[in-house]
Amino acid sequence: MLAPQATLTCCLQLLLTALAHTAAWVHNVSPKVVFKHDEVPSDKFRSNASLINHFKLLHHEGSSILVGARNVVYNITIGSMTENLNQRIQWVPTGAHRELCLLKGKSEDQCHNYIRVGAKLSDSELQVCGTNAYRPSCRVYKLSDVGVQLKEKEMEGHGRCPYDPSHNSTFLYQDGQLYTATVADFSGGDPLIYKEPLRTERSDLKQLNEPNFVSSVGYNDFVLFFFRETAVEHINCGKAIFSRVARVCKKDKGGPHLFGDRWTTFLKARLNCSVPGDYPFYFDEIQATSDIIKGEYNRTKGELIYGVFTTPPNAIGGSAVCAFNLTDLIATFDGPFKEQKSMNYNWLPVAESEVPKPRPGQCVNDSRTLPDSSVNFIKSHTLMDKPVSNHFSMPILIRISSQYRFTAIAVDPQVETKNGTKYDVLFIGTDDGRILKAINILIGDEIRSEIIEEIQILSPGRPITNLKIVTDEAGERKLLIISDWVVETISVHRCHVKASCFDCINLQDPYCGWDYKKGRCVPNNQFTLQNVEYGIHKDCPSPDRISNRIPNILSRYPSQKDLSESNSIDPADPPCSKAECPVCDPINCPSESAVRPAQDKIVIYTADTLGVAVLTSVLATLVVGFVAGYLCSRHFRHDPFASMSLHSNQPLNRLNESSNIVLAEGGNSNSYLTNKNNINMLVNVSNNKNNDNNEKNLTLENNKTLQKVKKTYI
Repeated sequence: MLAPQATLTCCLQLLLTALAHTAAWVHNVSPKVVFKHDEVPSDKFRSNASLINHFKLLHHEGSSILVGARNVVYNITIGSMTENLNQRIQWVPTGAHRELCLLKGKSEDQCHNYIRVGAKLSDSELQVCGTNAYRPSCRVYKLSDVGVQLKEKEMEGHGRCPYDPSHNSTFLYQDGQLYTATVADFSGGDPLIYKEPLRTERSDLKQLNEPNFVSSVGYNDFVLFFFRETAVEHINCGKAIFSRVARVCKKDKGGPHLFGDRWTTFLKARLNCSVPGDYPFYFDEIQATSDIIKGEYNRTKGELIYGVFTTPPNAIGGSAVCAFNLTDLIATFDGPFKEQKSMNYNWLPVAESEVPKPRPGQCVNDSRTLPDSSVNFIKSHTLMDKPVSNHFSMPILIRISSQYRFTAIAVDPQVETKNGTKYDVLFIGTDDGRILKAINILIGDEIRSEIIEEIQILSPGRPITNLKIVTDEAGERKLLIISDWVVETISVHRCHVKASCFDCINLQDPYCGWDYKKGRCVPNNQFTLQNVEYGIHKDCPSPDRISNRIPNILSRYPSQKDLSESNSIDPADPPCSKAECPVCDPINCPSESAVRPAQDKIVIYTADTLGVAVLTSVLATLVVGFVAGYLCSRHFRHDPFASMSLHSNQPLNRLNESSNIVLAEGGNSNSYLTNKNNINMLVNVSNNKNNDNNEKNLTLENNKTLQKVKKTYI
């Protein structure tokens, strides 16, 4: 019975572990409003709907954007999404370049010039770089009100622009310098982070190991690069992808002597986006980041950057949003380094006594004067020991879905509500053309997420590659959506879809409130009612009365004390009369229970409840089946000694002189139980004098030990 018991034990352990994770997991939050494809009005820009243009946002300024595409740079006005034709840049590769591209085995679509880099050098100059039929090149154009013209002749774009338009690369233009993270060869095997003339080491897996670059931002004296790569510190335990952030100094001028074209400040660290626990669950593959967001979080001012992370492509489909405080991020680069002394050693932190002075990786006025010890150390010790921790200790939002994964994120920072509370509104894009609109609500020490909207903005199956919050000419906030096929904008809110006060307040949208004078849901103004924290207001009646038959949901809602203390209830709002109490203020009615309706329908059985019920039923079924099987096997099991010979069942008793052995007739030992004839096989040995003299000494009572009995058995 050991094997069944071991199997049952393993099953129970797995189920209990799953049950524990179910209780601790941040479950999928259902959106309050779902819009199907083409249900949300938008302003679209398409150059040619039948072609994949690989649109990429190059520059955003005021109410205009520059978008790189197939052989073209478009200047688009945000409000109407119309093109300024006199500002169009047309750059088609030469016939010779296209023929050479086709000879290298590339397709017709790949052998075009896809503009991937656009840096505005000044108000009148623009540098653009394109794939140029797998021969990256750059140009500088002069801008004017009447049009654009080529200022300088074409130059090589290796290290600035990728060869393949689908390659994950990023660029940043700051303080007169162009920073790029891409590949420098046709096959894509030479990744680099580049600022002329500096670059990362060639073929050094400790610096860059098959990276996919995501984004780059400038922060104080540093430039930060976000990417995912094969983790070199995990190679002894198998291949794994980790998310990274790398840092270089803007003032880096290269090292002395042979290090003149190498970074002296390149460092990188792991980004930790995981569900905490004894065995944390990691979302290891970063897909996108937001801009740097300044705000107040838990009554403390800070600067955050949001990122979307996913599980590996061959794993269970999971996506998460994590936020990182830039103060914590920079502090990680001041911590211990990580090293591997030899191939068979583990990666361990470097002792502080082994770090040379001045500390490698710090920004200095002239890096060319650094000692060789510092430059050599940072060349082989680019990885930091400690990861960058999530600011909120766990992901803000988690989605477990086999239908889509997160691909892009934009944040409208610090949207102020009626009571003065500010929220970061998150817009998250997916690989099947959806947009999720979410907020993070902090009540006491508890943080919870609410998904306000889910919009199928693109045709299903078409991924969103970039999102950005922009402002049109009228000053209205818009969400810019970029994919390979189309560029479009939508409003950041759709308040008008809610027709009642209760539904409007329950939406918990920081942009929306109920105008009690106009009687409709509108963007916030001085006459609106709003409560983003709880989604209920004392002056908004519930459409469905909740009876006292559901007492177990009371704990999910705030008490009357919480609502009375909430600043979201404007004291200037018109109060309800006592006669109207049963209709407009069910919370304050003495005859009604203090129940807060949080949704249009009370959901009694949620997905979490169903999961717990299924696990419990499976566990109970296994236990009952095991007990029943064990009892049945014991009841119907045959005696394993029934078929053995007679002497095995009837051992000889050498201490009993009257022992008789019974044999069956005919010598059949199987029928001995029915045989009535006894055969005495005992032979008495005659006594002699010695036996007579010693007879008294042979008893057990005298000697207290067993003596050999003078009888013979045959």
